[in-house]
Amino acid sequence: MAIDLATLPADVTQLLDQFPEFQATEFIDSGANGYVLTGMHSKLRKRVALKVYYHETKEIDQEPALIAAISHENVLRLHDARSLSENCSFFMTPCANYGDLSTHLREYSISTVFAHQLLTQLLSGLSALHESKLVHRDIKPENLLVHDETLLIADFGSVRRVSEETGVAPASCHSILYRPPEALGDSPFFDYSSDTYQAGLVGYLLFGGRLNNNLETYLSPAKLRKLQALKAVGDNYEVSRFVDGRIENRIARRNLVDWNGLPPFVPSSITRCLKRSIQGSRYATCSEFLVELQRAGTGIPDWIRHSDAWVLRDWRGLDYRLSNLNGEVAVHKRAAGKSKFIADNQLSGGTLRIAYARLSSQLGLS
Repeated sequence: MAIDLATLPADVTQLLDQFPEFQATEFIDSGANGYVLTGMHSKLRKRVALKVYYHETKEIDQEPALIAAISHENVLRLHDARSLSENCSFFMTPCANYGDLSTHLREYSISTVFAHQLLTQLLSGLSALHESKLVHRDIKPENLLVHDETLLIADFGSVRRVSEETGVAPASCHSILYRPPEALGDSPFFDYSSDTYQAGLVGYLLFGGRLNNNLETYLSPAKLRKLQALKAVGDNYEVSRFVDGRIENRIARRNLVDWNGLPPFVPSSITRCLKRSIQGSRYATCSEFLVELQRAGTGIPDWIRHSDAWVLRDWRGLDYRLSNLNGEVAVHKRAAGKSKFIADNQLSGGTLRIAYARLSSQLGLS
């Protein structure tokens, strides 16, 4: 279905005027980040996406061309990239059939094995960028796409070349929840380990952790009271500055992430990798992270959530299901792939963590 052109922003209609061969079927307003259009490209004979984004005057230089030169299965291919004005540009890419990872995480359950697969692919794609002396600087679920079972790094408006002299690039001001500690303060910067930090946060989400985009949820009761006083004055700049300051403080103290928020089924070896990627002695490179992650993922149990139950699939020929019944967790099992579960009363009872610990002990889960 065609879009009503009269309702589109001027920058978008200007772009469409340049591409009569593109028939837009969907328009997404990404707020301050710009706009996305998807549709059919008659010359390429495939569905493509056009991303319109804003930036500082003369900030964009050769990065789109550098990205276009990268051929990697986990880096989204660029068909085209141009400037619309001195502070507005766009790039054209293929469409991903499952959309962005943020949407995918909301709409679908991801098993532990698939989470490991996607994080491995993210690190592999980032390694390709780093080999070209580039840092992405804005790795987050909204900037990653899922096509079939493949993760694709996308949204290249923040990509920058790393200086050969200093080994760093300027810090990005996007997405405060995903900024690493070195991107804060008076002399902010980004290096390869900064991308690795953001990949670790994405990994935390892939394995069932949560980050709340409502930044006020990270404030203590005392800070919330101060925030309400600032709101009463009506100074939106000070409100934003105050909230961002509290998030920056959490990031600097390495306590943004609630590790207890990970499901108990995530293997301890995976949790150790994720923790190292964002706190303490971080991985210096994606390759280092990738090697440890692949080692940790060998033979991990394949848990996935179905409605209000967690299911372990095909562990030594059996499937197991843990579900909450009347405040207690019931454990059922069946031959792998069969239709009917039967109760295992010896393993049932208690909270999810208690029931899982009992099952883990019996089955030798990691």
